[in-house]
Amino acid sequence: MPDIPLDKASLVSLWVETLLYGSYAVLFGICVHILLYSRRGHGSSGSLNWPLLCSAVAMFSMSTVHVCVGLFRGLTAFIDQKNIPDGAIAYYAEIWIWISIFKQALFATNNIVADGLVIYRCYIVWGFNIRVIIVPTIMLIATTVCGYLAVYNFSQVVPGEDVFVSNIAEWGTALFSLSLSTNIVVTSLIAGRIWWIARTTQRLMGTTTSRRKYQNAVAIILESGAIYSVSLMTLLILYCSRTNAQYIVYDAQAQIMGIVPTLIILGDTSNTSRIVYNRDAHQGPIRMQVKKIVRVNGETVDNDLDSTRKGDGTDSYGNM
Repeated sequence: MPDIPLDKASLVSLWVETLLYGSYAVLFGICVHILLYSRRGHGSSGSLNWPLLCSAVAMFSMSTVHVCVGLFRGLTAFIDQKNIPDGAIAYYAEIWIWISIFKQALFATNNIVADGLVIYRCYIVWGFNIRVIIVPTIMLIATTVCGYLAVYNFSQVVPGEDVFVSNIAEWGTALFSLSLSTNIVVTSLIAGRIWWIARTTQRLMGTTTSRRKYQNAVAIILESGAIYSVSLMTLLILYCSRTNAQYIVYDAQAQIMGIVPTLIILGDTSNTSRIVYNRDAHQGPIRMQVKKIVRVNGETVDNDLDSTRKGDGTDSYGNM
């Protein structure tokens, strides 16, 4: 089966990425509003969740620059090179020029930030237990090394070679594989922890109300992880197949890696993923929830575990 021409693949990839970026821009705006102005975007002490906000802004900024670079390259290929026979194909084939290398660096960096945010979520959900994230962190470091080595090797390409040349393919394949593995492992850890909390809640409270909320949170985590993992696996398969169609998924992935974490934050508005993101300066959400469950005796606990009420009408943190 003949491969899709490079210029057509690049044009379609720009169109797909632009559509996804439009959706991402709307989601990001809502996300920032929630983090800055919603009570759910703050910890119990009212402090702003800076790691989450900074990660969201960083990912959106890099995704914005990435789509702008794609637009610049598209204008150069199809407008500036229009009078040159096969000018667009020749331009896109020059993967060693600075603008192409810069685009690859943006993708690698954004991928690292996205994976780091997933690990950060796992760290919080597991009550700031650093041992849980040792292996994912090592995988993230390996992903970083592979990503930047792949970017560096773009500068070593000579005319006539493409993105499937061995010194790029080896590190690029490792990058995609490690990132995919990291997301599967960390997503499983998060979902497993929340499932365990749901069982603990039902056992101590004897009600299924809170368990259903935790199950909703598990569903959101698994669905978001599935979106990211499926798109990354598709990219890996297409890249290993050495087809130009991988450019379409590659550029789409640059936006998906920002959209998925943003969707998780927006899930907080329905109070189902609150346990993943809400925290104060000293305790993680899961540890806070377990503390409230353990202190059931002598106190009244809401069905949704949002607060632990004492006889004076305040919760365990002194809030009304």
